[in-house]
Amino acid sequence: MTPNLPKTEIRPAIRATLDGLRGRIRRYVWLQGLGVSVAWLGSAFWLSLALDWFFEPSAGVRAAVLVATLAGLVTLFWLLVVRRAMVPLSYSNLAMLLERRFPEFRDSLLTAVDLPGGADDDCNPHLLAETCFEAERPIGQVRLSQVFNPVPLRRGLVAAAVFVVSIAGFIQASPDLAAVWARRAFLFSDELWPRDCRLVVEGFEGGVAKVARGADLEVVAKADMNMPVVPDVVEVRYRGLGGARKLMNRVGNARPGRDDYQEYSYTFRGLLAPVAFDLVGGDAAVRGLKIDVVENPTIVEMALDCHFPRYMDREPRSLPVTGLMQVPVGTRVTVRARSNKDLVKVTVDSPLEDPHKPPQPVAPSAGDPRSFTVTIDNPAKDKTLLFTLHDADGIKSREPVRLTLAALEDRRPELSVQLRGIGSAVTPQASIPAAGRVEDDYGIARVWFEYAVDKQEPKIRPIASPAGNATQYPVSQALDVRLLALKPGQKLALSVKAEDRFDLAGRPNVGTSDRWLLDVVTPEQLRTMLQSRELVLRQRFESVMKDVTDVRDSLARIDFTPPPAASSPKPPDAGAKGTEPGDAADALDDRSPERLANQRLLQVQWAQQNSRKSAGETGGLAEAFGGIREELVNNRIDTEELKLRLEDGIAKPLRHITAEMFPELDRRLDRLQLAMADPTAGAEGLKQAVQQVDAILLSMRQVLGRMIEMEDFNEAVELLKSILRAEQDLRDDTKRRHKEKLRELMEK
Repeated sequence: MTPNLPKTEIRPAIRATLDGLRGRIRRYVWLQGLGVSVAWLGSAFWLSLALDWFFEPSAGVRAAVLVATLAGLVTLFWLLVVRRAMVPLSYSNLAMLLERRFPEFRDSLLTAVDLPGGADDDCNPHLLAETCFEAERPIGQVRLSQVFNPVPLRRGLVAAAVFVVSIAGFIQASPDLAAVWARRAFLFSDELWPRDCRLVVEGFEGGVAKVARGADLEVVAKADMNMPVVPDVVEVRYRGLGGARKLMNRVGNARPGRDDYQEYSYTFRGLLAPVAFDLVGGDAAVRGLKIDVVENPTIVEMALDCHFPRYMDREPRSLPVTGLMQVPVGTRVTVRARSNKDLVKVTVDSPLEDPHKPPQPVAPSAGDPRSFTVTIDNPAKDKTLLFTLHDADGIKSREPVRLTLAALEDRRPELSVQLRGIGSAVTPQASIPAAGRVEDDYGIARVWFEYAVDKQEPKIRPIASPAGNATQYPVSQALDVRLLALKPGQKLALSVKAEDRFDLAGRPNVGTSDRWLLDVVTPEQLRTMLQSRELVLRQRFESVMKDVTDVRDSLARIDFTPPPAASSPKPPDAGAKGTEPGDAADALDDRSPERLANQRLLQVQWAQQNSRKSAGETGGLAEAFGGIREELVNNRIDTEELKLRLEDGIAKPLRHITAEMFPELDRRLDRLQLAMADPTAGAEGLKQAVQQVDAILLSMRQVLGRMIEMEDFNEAVELLKSILRAEQDLRDDTKRRHKEKLRELMEK
């Protein structure tokens, strides 16, 4: 008999079975998903361990592996657990699953689940009850485990267990390696796996070294001698450039127990661009090294701020450095420099002063790390400074910047002073004029005469103390010998001296002119000396007159008359000089017009050359006679008649001859040379030239007459002097005889 159950409820046994099936399904999904996920993590562990062990990829690659592992884990968990666990499992779905797995239900279980509660009008209640009863009857014999395929679950759990056990065993056996993997995989550490070799590279902070453009960089790798293996070779492996490899040079041969490291070196030469590379030796490697190329630090601007010493009376000034810099002694110099890069420090070395003194560090300016200053007080001698720059990139300038300071010592004053109108002898009443100029770089303090009589101590006579800070002073002063109380026979040593304003060495610099040694003579002795000089000058003047006469004679022999068609050679003039151009030409057989024209031209050129020589000598004679006049005046033994004769009668006419008459003769001779081709014009030019020579000779004869008059005058003066001396001698003889007679009378 079929039980009469409420039509709105599923039978308890069926419900319990379906609820149990739902729970088993959930557990299956979770266990399988977790097993596969654990197996995924385990495989990822071993794969990343192997990849990291053999290749030691960069932190970026390791991060990518970790991200891929987590992404795979999330995907698997979503597909195998979350998405499947979230699928709703209704009683109808569960009943259908059991119907498919257990055919003995013959759709009764599905009917017992779907029809209760909603079939009062569609089916017979008694038939429904009967169906539910039939479905409930075999439900107790159903084994839910038969619904599931255990193989996928078993595989996942076994794989997970294998990976868990293997990883646990690895961690238990090698905790250090596991820790290295964990730090590299999760913390992205650059720590390397334990090696049989270990390489160390210094100078690459953060894996980067900086070098100046165009410079060389030596990379030194050190292999730890305490490791089991020391590599025979270490390679430099470029990144890029086709992966080029270079062998490093083994430095020496290190010994275990004695040396800590075996060194290897390689030099990158002339670096112009960045270089990335690795160092590999044995099973050790130093990866990710890079050389950055930066500008070499150098000084782009340098100037000297000069504070000059007080004696120079000069305002401070700034001088740009352009090479060797000359600085006056006593100047305080401040070197201002600016570089092309930010600086950390500057070292200043002076190797010429003290080779053992270490370079002095100088810090850059606080407000501008590219500039620095160095102060030098009173450079008393030449100084060379070497500036070595250390910039913020850690680059040291390849070559130090050299600054050479030449200590410019203050020179003594320079005197261009000569005595004017004074010869080698002076009278006791003379006035000795000195004329010229005194120069000094930074100022003249005072100028004076320094004189010494015979071997006495030198004495001074002030000339002037220039006002202000004059660097030039014209000297036009005279020393009055009367103030010195000199006597004939003494010697006077005289010079002009000057001192500057230099005050650093305890005393100023003193400059001196030429030193003149003068004889002190009587006026009569000086007149005699001057008369002797006049005689010599007159003889020189007579020689000049003879030269001018020869010029006139040479010009007078020039003939512009054409020669006859045939003629015999003309005999030479017996009274003419054989050295004149015309004399040698007269004896030649060749009387062609061209030959005669060349002879005339040579004669004119010879005459012009000799006239110029005579003009120079005449000018010298004019100055010499003017000097005699000045000596007479300066020695105060002149008379008005002497001055007039020397100046108006001799010196001035000679100057006129030199300045006007000889130049006019030179111009006429030039015109004569231009007119040589035309006999008519040539004859006229020759006539004018001869006239000018005649005028010069006339003036010279007049001057010579005044010289002879002066000589006659001097002879008359000498005769008068001899009469006076004879009279004095007679007077002295009379006095002597008178005394003798008195003595004889007294004796009697």
